[in-house]
Amino acid sequence: MAAYVNSKKYEGVQYYLKANGIKSYYIRYKNEYNKLKRVKIGDDSEGITEVYCRNKRIEILNAQNLSEQPPKIVKSHRKKIITLNEVANKYFSSKDNTTSTHERLSKYNKHISPELGEFSIVSIKKSHLEHLQNKIIEKKKLSKKTSNMIIELFSTIFNYGFNAELYEAANPAKKVARYKIENSRERFLRKQEIQELYKETIKYDSHENNGGFLELFVKLALTIGARANGILNIQKKDIDLQSDIIRIVDFKRGGVVYSGYITESTRELLEEHLVRLKFNDYVVSLNNNGKRVSLRQVQTRLKPILDKLFNEGIETDDRINRIVIHSLRHTFASQLAIANVSIRRIQELMNHADIRQTMKYAKLQDEENKKAVQNVFTESFQG
Repeated sequence: MAAYVNSKKYEGVQYYLKANGIKSYYIRYKNEYNKLKRVKIGDDSEGITEVYCRNKRIEILNAQNLSEQPPKIVKSHRKKIITLNEVANKYFSSKDNTTSTHERLSKYNKHISPELGEFSIVSIKKSHLEHLQNKIIEKKKLSKKTSNMIIELFSTIFNYGFNAELYEAANPAKKVARYKIENSRERFLRKQEIQELYKETIKYDSHENNGGFLELFVKLALTIGARANGILNIQKKDIDLQSDIIRIVDFKRGGVVYSGYITESTRELLEEHLVRLKFNDYVVSLNNNGKRVSLRQVQTRLKPILDKLFNEGIETDDRINRIVIHSLRHTFASQLAIANVSIRRIQELMNHADIRQTMKYAKLQDEENKKAVQNVFTESFQG
């Protein structure tokens, strides 16, 4: 039997907690025959609050005192309810039909909708979002970064509905503390490791007979330093072999376009692929079919290779030492720094908005300079 909890603020208001964490509200009062009644008002997922229950109880008692028919409960209130799923549907319908939209929709359907989708959006509280955070980390064993992304997605959807004047309410996500993420990846691939990875991608492509798509992705990632989505968005029309320039879209910076540069070895590989493609075809494609490959398709193929070569014995949440797809971009910048390319130039090649993002690579130049000094003067003072 449900354990009813009395409101600490309002007489005659009770709730009990369902297994899914939803509060189901009731009011208690004596009817005209002096019999105690308990009447269900509704769930907090429907927008029902203790204040609303208190007001309904007062309406009923006032009607009884005036010998009137008690007012109908909740029905008129429910007509105003708009659920999170309804707002999310409007939000995603307003977005362009891109891979990014599909990925965000997938996250919403997988993580947010099952927990909060049927809640009245204005009834969602900080505690509901914190419960979602904990479930993502504790039960689903996903990363803190993923948890933060999901809370941000909720916040974006909520703000969309507010700006569309679907409701007036404060965004509860503003009160939810985000996990602190150590974003600085320290480890990068040394030249020998780059060669090992490159050989493995060639071996994989040959075994899968997929047209060399993984080899091309890895080579572009290591030689132009673009983010993965930027590489997957490169079309044949974006490549100028005469000028050795690749046009890259930086989605993280709102679609800013910048230039990457073609190396001699990359040119040979590109020429081999481009001859089979049409003007608007995507360059990194399975069997050179020209269709855009999703990041998930790359991840499922490349992650096992990276884990086998570089991540054995390293914890999955060790962001500093694990090699992941983004480490290829980190390797590009690190190798430039080791070669004493200026930090300002590395900033331009990485398309960093702020040079402070690039300054972390300066320490690699310090390390190489230290080794140079030590080597010179060790030899100078030997017997």
